[in-house]
Amino acid sequence: MDRHSLQIPCNAMPFICEADYSVTLDRMVHADRTAPFHVAIYLLRGSMEIIEDGIRYEIFPHRLFFLKRGVHHWGEKPFEEGSAWYYAHFYCEEPKPWMEELPENVYYDTKVSLHPSDNEKYITIPKLTDFEGTSQVQRYFERMLDAHVHGNIPQASVELWRIFLECIKSVSEEYVGNAYVKKLLEYIQEHYIEGFDASDVEAACGLSYKYAGALFKKAVGQTIREYQRTLRTRKAKQLLTETDRPITEIAQLCGFSDVFYFSKVFHAQQGCSPSEYRRNYIPGI
Repeated sequence: MDRHSLQIPCNAMPFICEADYSVTLDRMVHADRTAPFHVAIYLLRGSMEIIEDGIRYEIFPHRLFFLKRGVHHWGEKPFEEGSAWYYAHFYCEEPKPWMEELPENVYYDTKVSLHPSDNEKYITIPKLTDFEGTSQVQRYFERMLDAHVHGNIPQASVELWRIFLECIKSVSEEYVGNAYVKKLLEYIQEHYIEGFDASDVEAACGLSYKYAGALFKKAVGQTIREYQRTLRTRKAKQLLTETDRPITEIAQLCGFSDVFYFSKVFHAQQGCSPSEYRRNYIPGI
């Protein structure tokens, strides 16, 4: 966890002291200051750089960034001309020393229901969260600004809480996604030779094959089948270099019933046929 991440007690409502919309019309860098309040910045367009305690952050559209009060921050690189953003300055109590962090997946649900003891816990807000592809946070900021300009600070603070929860939800979904991907990796690495079908994958991770495949591709950069072929090719390279087994037998040992298909897959990944790989990289076999 970033040492300057915000930790917000569950039993303390933030108090917004300023909230507004801003746009750069001329050359501008972020103010050099140590603020007595926390800052939330949601960039709508353009780009900006902010340095906090020597750590440089690049902020791009649809990203939400938090600065912690009492920590020196400043800017060196000018904001991109025409950059526009929402911001909020707010106060909030620090967690008591004896408070514990609220467990994963309690932050949000179809219906939020906290046990009274959860009020004596805190949530940790990530420094930077990417909300590209969703307009929910922008709507919360719009409602926050509208409430603030009309002097309705409690309502503005509620909207800020909703923004906090969207940040936590984003982190929780990423964590859950990674957990499923880990299960998939372990399953594929164990069964890549004998093979598997969609129902096997669904049983292994508890997700639909389509959704599991989307999570896997996002995390690994390959589809489930592409990763399986990569593992089979890796095993084939080992057998080609460490044994003198016939290529037909190696194909079968790596899960390929068709040696011609094996050669096609191997060539696509390695740029040469299995026999060329053996000849060029392991002379004498």
